[in-house]
Amino acid sequence: MRRRCLVAAAVGLLGLLALLVVRAASMTSRQPDAAPVGPARVDADGAIERLRAGLRIRTISPQDGIDRDVAAFRDFRRHLAAAYPLVHARLERELVGDLSLLFRWPGRDPDAPALVLLAHQDVVPIDPGTEGDWTHPPFAAELADGYVWGRGSLDDKASLFAVLEAVESLLAAGFGPAADVYLAFGHDEELGGGEGAALIAALLAERAVRVGLVLDEGGVIFEGSVPGLRAPVAAVGVAEKGYLSVVLEVEGEGGHSSAPPPITAIGRVSAAVLRVESSPLPSRLGVAARAFLERGIGPESPFAHRLVYANLWLFDPLVRAVLGRVPGASAMIRTTAAPTIFRAGQKDNVLPARARAVVNFRVLPGDTTEGVIEHVRRTVDDEQVRISALPKRREPSSASALDGPAWVALGRSIREVFPEVVVAPYLLVAGTDSRHFRELCDCVYQFMPFRVTPADMTRAHGTNERVSAGQVVDAVRFYRRLIENAAGK
Repeated sequence: MRRRCLVAAAVGLLGLLALLVVRAASMTSRQPDAAPVGPARVDADGAIERLRAGLRIRTISPQDGIDRDVAAFRDFRRHLAAAYPLVHARLERELVGDLSLLFRWPGRDPDAPALVLLAHQDVVPIDPGTEGDWTHPPFAAELADGYVWGRGSLDDKASLFAVLEAVESLLAAGFGPAADVYLAFGHDEELGGGEGAALIAALLAERAVRVGLVLDEGGVIFEGSVPGLRAPVAAVGVAEKGYLSVVLEVEGEGGHSSAPPPITAIGRVSAAVLRVESSPLPSRLGVAARAFLERGIGPESPFAHRLVYANLWLFDPLVRAVLGRVPGASAMIRTTAAPTIFRAGQKDNVLPARARAVVNFRVLPGDTTEGVIEHVRRTVDDEQVRISALPKRREPSSASALDGPAWVALGRSIREVFPEVVVAPYLLVAGTDSRHFRELCDCVYQFMPFRVTPADMTRAHGTNERVSAGQVVDAVRFYRRLIENAAGK
């Protein structure tokens, strides 16, 4: 009997191994069929200088949104009008929400679905006290070491200028699209886009514009970030996480620090924050994360990795355990909690009567903001801690289509300009203006044609933000091909 059991177990194990190998062997490439295109004629020096001039204009969205320098945005508009005369002469232009820009390039076929290209004019402020940490002043837009340095260079003015360069050059070449092309440049993306992109999306909906593809910032070309894969990965966002900030507050008795209570207001809030950080919501491989592994990097990976990616039905726990140890990857598989604000106390020998902390959550698709709040209540489990949510919140998005004309046109355009990359759908862990357009179609994607290393990831909202001058030229080529592929036939 024992021998039979051992034989049966061996046969079962061999059968399982055969199944795993067959599934891995049948995992074929899903990369778009595209041939590299020759370099388009791009006024490289002129493009860089026009971008640099735009970076010097301080279109800052202050944190509270109140003291915005409106004059700077008007100066920015004047610069765009002077820099791109054909765009302003031949495209229809209107102001939305006073400061956001919407251009329409009419196509020949009124029934063809439109292409919508997004970017934003505004930039985040410089953290007070960090100005001296910059290699080059943040608003000087210096060209040095092959990079354009400055706030907004990567997030997101390089994309905005590359789009305009592409359209201007196509107009000069006599190109006319078959489908309408919209250029939507919001002015408050860094504050949520409520006065800019949201109004533009509502306007297009009101006008019953049929949309075939929406592209915004977000994904990039990651270099050296995927274990086992030598090729760069063009990560295309197909879904976005939600956003929620939870406030943890304690009010107690103040007094002299020489006679503290068993637990102070600061201690109680600190303990609550620690419990929240130590008790994350469960991880999960959602639609976007699975697509990244199964459709994107999996078929292009070595066989040992492909064996895992092709059999997530078995290796799901292992994959989540590995991803969970990498901060950037962990954010793709769970709702994250990040304490961002802590306020308490005025004097070193006085007990504060009030302590307050804010924890920012990025909500995984499948979770909800209300579910996160309930999770915090259960985790803190302290009646002395008052729990509330800040007004600004949004639910995670659904995933855009991974097949169809929009996905094919986008993937082909990427591979034509960057033939060595692996195009992979992924979950965008931040937020963009594009979320306001999801009611218009299921073809909303996030991708910027810039190469980014792990070290570059902290620059966008941090110190020494920069973009490669050569990559700006490649970005112009990419947007040209996308317009030709998505709206030109």
